[in-house]
Amino acid sequence: MSFNDYPQRLLCAIPVIAFFIGMSAPAVNADETEVQSEFEEHRIEFYNHDVKLAGSLLLPKSEKPFPAVVFVHGAGPQTREQYREAGEFFASQGIAALIYDKRGTGQSGGTYESRSPYENLVNDSLAAVGYLKQRREIAPSQIGIWGLSQGGSISATAATRSEDIRFIITVGADVADGMLFYYRDNLFLKYGLSDKLRDVSEKAQLGADTLFFNLRDESLLSTFAPRSYPPAENYVHPVWSNVNQPVLAMWGQLDQHVPVAESVAGLKNSLAKANNEKWSVMILPRAKHSLGISETGAIQEKWRGYAPGALKSMTDWVHTFINAPSQLPTMKQEGYAAPTGVLSKLTRYEKLRWYGNATVQGSLLVLFLFSFLTNTIAGLRSGLTRIIQRQENVALQATEKVLIFKRAVCALNLLILAAMQVLVLLVFDQLHPSCPTFLLFLPVPGTVSTVATIVLLVVLVRTRHEDSWTVWRRIRSVLDVLALVLFVPYLFYWNLIGYRF
Repeated sequence: MSFNDYPQRLLCAIPVIAFFIGMSAPAVNADETEVQSEFEEHRIEFYNHDVKLAGSLLLPKSEKPFPAVVFVHGAGPQTREQYREAGEFFASQGIAALIYDKRGTGQSGGTYESRSPYENLVNDSLAAVGYLKQRREIAPSQIGIWGLSQGGSISATAATRSEDIRFIITVGADVADGMLFYYRDNLFLKYGLSDKLRDVSEKAQLGADTLFFNLRDESLLSTFAPRSYPPAENYVHPVWSNVNQPVLAMWGQLDQHVPVAESVAGLKNSLAKANNEKWSVMILPRAKHSLGISETGAIQEKWRGYAPGALKSMTDWVHTFINAPSQLPTMKQEGYAAPTGVLSKLTRYEKLRWYGNATVQGSLLVLFLFSFLTNTIAGLRSGLTRIIQRQENVALQATEKVLIFKRAVCALNLLILAAMQVLVLLVFDQLHPSCPTFLLFLPVPGTVSTVATIVLLVVLVRTRHEDSWTVWRRIRSVLDVLALVLFVPYLFYWNLIGYRF
């Protein structure tokens, strides 16, 4: 089964969550600022059906009509300000720029969205293109679209649906499998979190993928089957493979959000599928995901301005497309990025899909909660009864000792289970993953639980059951044993056996 389904891939581009908030570009590099000229800013509103979108139209002070570009957001609740500097530079070079607040943010209406299929976000960008066509200052045959990261896929989708979009500029686009795995590797390195914690987060992502998409869009059985990943040179993106407009695609060589080499290969192969040779690829050295200057490409690094020539390369390419289209480079690449090897990691986790999918993990969680919680409550009630009735010195039968031992183990397992859910929530944060010190040592009680659970199971096997047990009590006993048996591999799967994370 292929993992090239567009909605699922877009989750990997962001899932669950918006983690490109901190990658906006608040300043223009000095060498490009010097050539800026005056421009006009017009506060505007346009509509996607009943949703009002607020923005700014930056118009050059030069001869009309102007070519124009719609700037499409990356993931996260971003406003027009994240794209103001780039938009102002375009306007200073004679290209009108429309920047706007993403739906649900700033002065725009609607509800903020971050999950696929991004239909509303695509239609928002198309509404912006439609608005530009109505402006007398804009040349309707010279409108393009610019997309950062997630905005690259949105821009490509919009371009396949509208002939009014004549060219595409994309920055940091993910056109390959494994972006979220690659991103998380670098994010956990930044925060100094261990590989075991990253592994916990990756497994949580596996469950989230199947929960939000497979169970909704595919058959239930497909959530258990490992997916196959074609090598980057064979990868075909379902949207980019239908793009016919000229494309300028730019990446930072130090990008730690998306695997650059794999994305470049994926874009080339996808455009070849569309018989589109009108593309240029630029990989800028000393540049990060959003083309900002960087020495390491570190995630959430302080902004230091665009890499030299980044914005100028974009506007020069647009002017060539408009004024001398026959001279527009075809199938041209500048710069190089080394492969990341992310596909090997994806394959490893796909082998765990039969166990790590949401169906299995959810069922296990329900079973554990039922068994451990009911035993814990019963143990507390029994203990309180003995204290109230002052039965501390009453001799216990062997079966009662086994019952107390079982309830104690179940109480420990319940605490571990609760702490584990908290840990998953903390490390699954795709902006600021964390793990308090006391949770780092969660594998210690996990190891104790493993030994105690195995001992308890041996004791239960050797303990004779009373013939007077009711059917319900026998069912409860079977469920308890089943929960204890399945809890040991569960602890192993989530790295809960050992000394620390």
